[in-house]
Amino acid sequence: MNILKNKTELRIIIDEPWQKESIEEIAKRFEVANPGVDVIIDVVDNGVIRSELYAGESKVDIVQLFCGDITDGSRDGLLLDLRPWVETEAIEALFHPSILQFVRDGDNIAAMPISATMKGIFYNKQWFDKAGIPYPEDGWTWDEFQETALKLQSANVGPDEERYAARISFHREYIRLLLLTAGTDLLSPDRTRASGYVNSSKAVETISWATDLVRKHRVAWATHDYFKNSDLLENKTGMILDYFIMLHEIEPKLKENLGMVGVPYFRSGERINEPWVCGFGITSRTEHPDLAWQLLRELTCTSNELTRLVTQGFIAPLRSVYKEVGHETDPLRRVVLKEFAHGGPLPVSAANTNFCHFMDRHVNPATRRIVYEGADVKEMLETIAVKMDETLEKGKLI
Repeated sequence: MNILKNKTELRIIIDEPWQKESIEEIAKRFEVANPGVDVIIDVVDNGVIRSELYAGESKVDIVQLFCGDITDGSRDGLLLDLRPWVETEAIEALFHPSILQFVRDGDNIAAMPISATMKGIFYNKQWFDKAGIPYPEDGWTWDEFQETALKLQSANVGPDEERYAARISFHREYIRLLLLTAGTDLLSPDRTRASGYVNSSKAVETISWATDLVRKHRVAWATHDYFKNSDLLENKTGMILDYFIMLHEIEPKLKENLGMVGVPYFRSGERINEPWVCGFGITSRTEHPDLAWQLLRELTCTSNELTRLVTQGFIAPLRSVYKEVGHETDPLRRVVLKEFAHGGPLPVSAANTNFCHFMDRHVNPATRRIVYEGADVKEMLETIAVKMDETLEKGKLI
């Protein structure tokens, strides 16, 4: 915050360049309504945003953050608690309750969400119709997923065809979601220990189950891909696990043949999904928090260029906006809205490069060997647990 020539400067820092123009329009209206204010908008890589916040070098008032950076920033005192303003102005009722819950850090509200999505199952109805089986229903289990995949494979794929009923990537992001639905994780909740988690009996059983889909039952692709949908679009698979944000790419191609359903769960685990959320918070270093809140409220709590823009791929957390664009009545987007009720804690953001590199270095090579080479699951998980703990003992990954 700077005060120059009797004007107060509010600085916003964002990671998404495609949102800048819409934010500029909102900022112009704010400046007209507040003649003594200049709003400056900078586009910066999210890794830099995070590192500058933690280094105490950030000189911004409002910051765009993703996933775990939101709650981490609140926990570590880098963001102001927005709850006093939210409660005073009855803002909470404007938002989808589950999405607003994602940005809470205990009793604190760390940010105002601007967009959200989840992972889930996309499927081609034609595969199900040919197999003569019903489409999957909300609340299904991974056992039912496997039974469905076996029937889809038998009815749709010839003996010499390289097509598969299902695809669950062995990339760490998708494997972690499987583990969550089994009631475990790759690391302890405080991210200080791998042993007892990545090598737990539940983890071994879960990853063995996924491996069997590929190597034993031969109903799923052996893949380590991330954020991919070409196999579904090219009719090479009948159902895939991936981000629901892909809907805006898949729907125009599959049209009425596209179906969606929430993530299954293991009967011995719990029904849970991993949310993806983007939001804006107020930095604890701002010199004019009330003014920053007024601008933040205009950015995130009204139907405007930004909150409508994000609906092209994401779900807008504002009730009025997702109703305005028809998401509440659209049968596919209603699946996403309903799935938010099962969202767990926000995952670590990609901006936390130390953590992501750590996971890529240890988990991905192991899961590659398991799915592609048939390496022993228990042995691989025991090995990486030891190696991960050795690194974690040197210092906590924030």
